[in-house]
Amino acid sequence: MTSFRFSLQAQLALFIGAFLAIVLGLALLSAQSLRVVDAKTDALASKWIDGTRILSELADRISEFRIQETYRGLAETEEERITAERQAAEHRIVVEELQRDYFALFGAEPRPDLSKFSAALAAYLAAHDAWIAKEPDVAAIRAARGVTALHQLYRVADEAADAAIDELRWSAHAEAETAARVTEGALKVTMLASALALALAAWLLFRVKERITRPLAAITAALTELAEGKSYVAVPEIGRDDEIGVMAKSLDVFRANAQALERAHEATRAAQEHAQILARQDSLTGLPNRRMLVADLHAAIERVEDGATACALLFVDLDRFKPINDLEGHRFGDAVLCETARRLRQASRKSDVVARLGGDEFAILMEMTPATHMDQAMRVAGRALAAIAEPIEIGERRVELSASIGVSLCPENGLDVSTLLRAADIAMYHAKRDGRGLFRFFEQSMDEDLRRRAELESALRKAVAAGDIRPYYQPLVDLRDNRVYGFEVLSRWTHDKLGSIPPDVFIPLAEQIGVIAELTWSVVRRACREALQWGAQVRLSVNVSPMQLKDPLLASRLLSTLEEERFPPSRLDVEITESALIDDVDTARATLAALQAEGVRISLDDFGAGYSSLYHLRAFHFDKVKIDRSFVLAMQHDEESGRIVDAILSLLKHLGVTTVAEGVETLEVLRRLAENGCEIGQGFYFGKAMPIGEASKLLRRRRSDRRVA
Repeated sequence: MTSFRFSLQAQLALFIGAFLAIVLGLALLSAQSLRVVDAKTDALASKWIDGTRILSELADRISEFRIQETYRGLAETEEERITAERQAAEHRIVVEELQRDYFALFGAEPRPDLSKFSAALAAYLAAHDAWIAKEPDVAAIRAARGVTALHQLYRVADEAADAAIDELRWSAHAEAETAARVTEGALKVTMLASALALALAAWLLFRVKERITRPLAAITAALTELAEGKSYVAVPEIGRDDEIGVMAKSLDVFRANAQALERAHEATRAAQEHAQILARQDSLTGLPNRRMLVADLHAAIERVEDGATACALLFVDLDRFKPINDLEGHRFGDAVLCETARRLRQASRKSDVVARLGGDEFAILMEMTPATHMDQAMRVAGRALAAIAEPIEIGERRVELSASIGVSLCPENGLDVSTLLRAADIAMYHAKRDGRGLFRFFEQSMDEDLRRRAELESALRKAVAAGDIRPYYQPLVDLRDNRVYGFEVLSRWTHDKLGSIPPDVFIPLAEQIGVIAELTWSVVRRACREALQWGAQVRLSVNVSPMQLKDPLLASRLLSTLEEERFPPSRLDVEITESALIDDVDTARATLAALQAEGVRISLDDFGAGYSSLYHLRAFHFDKVKIDRSFVLAMQHDEESGRIVDAILSLLKHLGVTTVAEGVETLEVLRRLAENGCEIGQGFYFGKAMPIGEASKLLRRRRSDRRVA
């Protein structure tokens, strides 16, 4: 059987309704009792009391009438007699009016009977009238004074009036007692009802306390504890089904949310603490980060300004770390960085701040006396380079590194953070440019070199946008029949003010500033347009930078350019360096396969230098391989280099790959290459890079020489 519970609102409504019903009933009962008492009182006031007054006045008037009758009998003069008769007549009229008032007062209601009084009064008045009518004169009246019949009739009437008055008085007394009894009964009922109302009120208060006040107080106490931060408190009255139960359940939800919020707050606080640590510390090496270094450098500069100390800032950048990281994996690279950080701490002094700026860049902040700061900076920089140069062994792997260090001094090179950071960075850049594995102190001339570099960057951007970088052509000769196989497209730039800018200067710069793609497409497009005049047998060879090879749309862009210039893809060779394959092997393989599918041939450039791997020869189906020019040039005076070239030629011959030898400058080298199976040669022996006009003349001359031969 399902139990039914009233809601708190319904219970309160029932309690209040019951209380109001009792109060209203008590009020109605009291009003009814008061109405009865009031009716009795009105009866006493308007009937019995007024009736008694009328009867008393009636008795008085009869007495007055009797007195005037006496005066008339004793009157000595006619005037006195007439006056007495007139006044007696007036009293008689009043007596009749009082009788009518008495009868009108009670109407048909029961009243003390006046019949005896009325009969006696009528007899008396009749006797009086007869007596008056029979009186011959005054003497006769006087003679009748002794007559007692009239007096006896008066006494009877007077006694009847007194009897009526007594009867009316007793009736009034009876009515008063009835009113008193009604009042007493109403008072008892009112007191009983009041007692019941008080008992009900006490019971209602008790129920309200038990059902409402006490539960609300308990819930309030629990809420207070929650407000004080005690989230793990028990919520009372949670099992109720009324509004307080709903409130308790809501409070329990609030408590649960408060607990969740507290846990979230703790997690947030821990995250903030961790974030503050990360904001000051490099997560990989545990060294202070750039932000902390800047703060420490700022504080050091303030001490330098006070004249107490001098300071030096060393920028440390690892040389050729990226290829190691790419080849060996990021986990191995992270281990190398951690080992580098450990060695830098050991190489520096205990008071120095060693920080990691990001990537493979570190910094050392030193404070010392002004007289020795340069010497101490040199010693720390030397120890740091030596420590990094020691081979690093991680597991079964071994790697050798070097670093370049730039040093700025305070106050010599500046008294603000940005100036010292920039000076150390410029010095480090010059250390790399001067051969790596070195340290350099900042000099003002370095800043001037950097400004010239900025000027060169601006000029390069403008030249690329204007198409001022032109294609030059270096011949590729088939060593088997001395025929011009094709031309390699090389970029050349001559500036109006700066003069001729070498490719090994502006090509890396174009890659660094992000304009290499625009430069390449501009040169390739122009070269395709110009090479159409050479005929279908002459091929073009173009270089694609490693940055471009990362572009998954490279194949479609190149093929679209060939289509727009109407240059057959079968006449194009694309040369890539092996380092370009390292960053994204899958993208490179897909791009090269798409080009080969359209007839474009792929050449591996600079084989033998850098990180050459037989894996790439197997994984990528190269059409040609170009032997690095450094080995070919060294063949003239280094037999070991010659044997390396011979081995490469033998390997590629067995793999069925066409070989190209760069750097052919002498006939002896040419003959040895041809004897060992090299198919194509390139170098100054055949010609330097030349503009389109000279390339066309060379091609015509070589063709003419072949026809003559």
